[in-house]
Amino acid sequence: MRRASPSALHDRLSSLLTQRREAEAEFDRLVREERFLTGQRKEAEEQVRYYEGLLAVMRREWGKPRHLADLVRRLG
Repeated sequence: MRRASPSALHDRLSSLLTQRREAEAEFDRLVREERFLTGQRKEAEEQVRYYEGLLAVMRREWGKPRHLADLVRRLG
């Protein structure tokens, strides 16, 4: 078996350390992106709940129109 030279091992170690730093940086970026997207999803869910509640109030106050278009027409 052929042994690797110290400089080849050093180069390999340097390459692996660089790849590790790049992988860790990518991981950190993905974690930040996941947090951002999770926040966006929660905000969207809150908006949906708000508008569903508003729609329920409107239906209760105005009776039950058959279609959303009827509600829009009544608003206009």
